[in-house]
Amino acid sequence: MKKNTINLLSGTILVFSIVLSGACKKVEVIDEKVGGCFDTDSPIHDASIDYDDGTCQYAYIDLYELTNHPDQDPANSGQDWDLIAVGNATRPDVLLTITNQLTGDILFESPEIGDIAPSSTPSWSAPYQEQLFNHNYEWTLYDNDVSGSELMASGVFNPIELANNGIIQFGDVNALQDSTVITMFYTLK
Repeated sequence: MKKNTINLLSGTILVFSIVLSGACKKVEVIDEKVGGCFDTDSPIHDASIDYDDGTCQYAYIDLYELTNHPDQDPANSGQDWDLIAVGNATRPDVLLTITNQLTGDILFESPEIGDIAPSSTPSWSAPYQEQLFNHNYEWTLYDNDVSGSELMASGVFNPIELANNGIIQFGDVNALQDSTVITMFYTLK
C-alpha cells in the first residue's frame, strides 16, 4: 500500500510540474513568411518572397561611360576611323544613343566627344535622372565624321537584368574582335 501512495504522489507532482511549466512559458507560433520587393522594375526584386513589404527601390541613371571602344573600323578593312588624318583626327568622334525599345523614346543622346583615344574612358552626365525599367533598350555608338556618322557598335540590353551594385554594363564585339563596353551608373531611390 505504501508503494502505491508514493507512485500516486509522484504522478501528482509530475502533473503539477507540467501544468506549472506550461503556465509560465509562452508558446508562440512564428510566421515564416519573407517580405521583400515583388516589382520586376526594381533591381532588388525577388520572386521568391512571400509578400511585398514596400521596400522596392528603383534605378535612376546618373552617368554614362564609354569604358572601351574599338580603335579601328571593321567596315573599312581595319583602318582608323577617320580616313582624312589631321593631327590626331584618326581617332573617333563618338556619339552614344540609347532608346527605349518598348516606347521608341530616346533615353539618352550624347553630345559628341572628339578624338577619343582607345585607352580613354569618356563619360557623359545624365541630363536628368531617368528611371530604368525591366525591358529592352537599344544602344548605338557612332563615329561622327564630316562625311556622316559611321556605326561603331550597337546592341540591345535590359538594364534591370544587368543591374549590379549601382553599375550596368553591356557591349559588343565586332568582326576584328575589338570590344565596346558601355557602363551606366545608377542610384537606387
